[in-house]
Amino acid sequence: MPKNPTQANTKKSLLQWLHTYRTKLALSLFIILVPVLLIVIGYVSPYVQSTRVTFDTEITEESTYVRNFKSLDELEDITLYVDWLTLTKPTETTEGDLEGGSLSFRITYDVENNKDINDVTVTAVLQPLYSNIRNIALPRVIFPFGTTSSQSIFTITHNVSYPINPILFVNVNDPILYLKITYNEVLIDQVNPVLVTEYIRIPLNDDNPDRVN
Repeated sequence: MPKNPTQANTKKSLLQWLHTYRTKLALSLFIILVPVLLIVIGYVSPYVQSTRVTFDTEITEESTYVRNFKSLDELEDITLYVDWLTLTKPTETTEGDLEGGSLSFRITYDVENNKDINDVTVTAVLQPLYSNIRNIALPRVIFPFGTTSSQSIFTITHNVSYPINPILFVNVNDPILYLKITYNEVLIDQVNPVLVTEYIRIPLNDDNPDRVN
């Protein structure tokens, strides 16, 4: 089938136009794409960095980071209860620093399906999005739900006055509570208990403390 002369001429004209203005086209794409790319990197990179968490007391080159977290509802062997008890707002010193801020949580648990579980230990970290701020509470063994003990209360120093603006056009109103949970599970077919580790992410923007100081 013979080619349509009009279509051939149109294609040839387009190719000639692209060849003639190739430098301007490349420059235009560069001017448009580079700022967009920089904006994406400027927002995505801080977000990604702030969603990886280490539960090491001191951060070193050997520290390991966790990116994948469960919600409380996704735990299978235990039910974890996290009650936000107090929010103590920081005060500003004469030097302009913030001090005296903290959040307190009561963390207890119930065992599901009659499993043989013991030594439930929790490490808690507070970390807001888009920020490199991190506060940690030392790991401790917690008690079952209904047991009255200060051992199950975690008070985490957090000298941040919310809302914060870590980057342009981004407001962060509350930190995120990250939990590392370890426990020993005794299995019938195992001689030694099996150590289980779970990682939990709890956004605090949908919760409120019992008391604000």
